[in-house]
Amino acid sequence: MTIVRRFSPVSEALTLHDAMNQLFAQSFVQPDWSAGRSSSLAAPVDVFESEQTYHVHVSLPGIAPQDIELTAQGNPLTVRGQLQPSVQPEQKVTWLAQEIGSGSFERSVTFPKPIDSEHIATQYTNGLLRITVPIHASNRPKRISVAPSEPKPVEVEAGKR
Repeated sequence: MTIVRRFSPVSEALTLHDAMNQLFAQSFVQPDWSAGRSSSLAAPVDVFESEQTYHVHVSLPGIAPQDIELTAQGNPLTVRGQLQPSVQPEQKVTWLAQEIGSGSFERSVTFPKPIDSEHIATQYTNGLLRITVPIHASNRPKRISVAPSEPKPVEVEAGKR
């Protein structure tokens, strides 16, 4: 048995509401890198705190270590860098798809407690920058031991108070 459906151009067209939703989603939620040619990139980060240290993981795929700058001035930690374009501008190419952005990026993290910027350590492997930021010793919780005191002997003479 064959089912025949009538063609309706109205049901095939996007409604104005759907078209506006699609426009906003493409423009703001998932920007099209090739349309905007944005020179600013986003560097996703994970930041968490352990007992005496903050940990910052920055995803920087395709960025060479020499193109990354890390600075700590006071409490904020800033990561800056540059992703070089995969094709140099003087090369004449016809793009079929261009989704990998290029340009500069900058991310700053401000920690709730003072940091020890003299002892920050980094590790960069497979496009993931791991930064270990010690919490300043003055802000770390300190365990203070309580020592028992020895009772002092009291000399009492007979007949005197």
